[in-house]
Amino acid sequence: MYKLAISTSGEYVSAAIFEEKLLASFVSKTNRGSTGILLNQINELFDKTKANRKDLSTLYLDVGPGYYTGLRIGLSVSQGLGAVLGIPIIPVNGLDALAFAAHTSHRKICSLIDIKRSEFAYCEYMPVPGGVTRESDPQVISVESLEIKLSDDADKKLLVGNWDLIENKKILTDSNTKLAEPRFVTAENIYNVGEKIKDYPNFNEINLEYMREPDVTLSKDSLSGDVKLYD
Repeated sequence: MYKLAISTSGEYVSAAIFEEKLLASFVSKTNRGSTGILLNQINELFDKTKANRKDLSTLYLDVGPGYYTGLRIGLSVSQGLGAVLGIPIIPVNGLDALAFAAHTSHRKICSLIDIKRSEFAYCEYMPVPGGVTRESDPQVISVESLEIKLSDDADKKLLVGNWDLIENKKILTDSNTKLAEPRFVTAENIYNVGEKIKDYPNFNEINLEYMREPDVTLSKDSLSGDVKLYD
């Protein structure tokens, strides 16, 4: 059975297909969330791997935080696939996915995701055997507040996520903070956390973790597209 992972929460649209291990993946940078890019990625994944769509058993979805439009696109496409194929959608928090990808370090891990308007979603983690545990609740933070938080914390830290979007050079040169990968959430990051989740909601009860109000309202017309569900 095959498993599909999707991330559309930021500047990058990503999809990956797995069968016990990664079979294929795509990552595309876009100025805004694009239904067409995501649908093309999904179709190309199945074409490239020759996987039968009817053998898809699970879908892992990046539910944010991130960009409002991108998150809505990912959810809409996922719910369409889930409804037609009758498969579960497992929601994964992007901050958790970033931290888990960096958990092999002994440092505290600080996950950062751009949510626009010079604000970021932020959460702290400690590495534990086989994963990470949250040390704080996710919060919305400004660049100025992030500078204070990092400089006041004497612990050795890894900063993962969208730190490359920070223009404040003082943050990026803090002596106790090491800049690390990944710099954005990918479908592979989402899959690695999603595989460990045992309890999940019905596909039509999934809540996106926006953490702030949208800049614009998403047009329903932009969600139209053709996805090949059957061979």
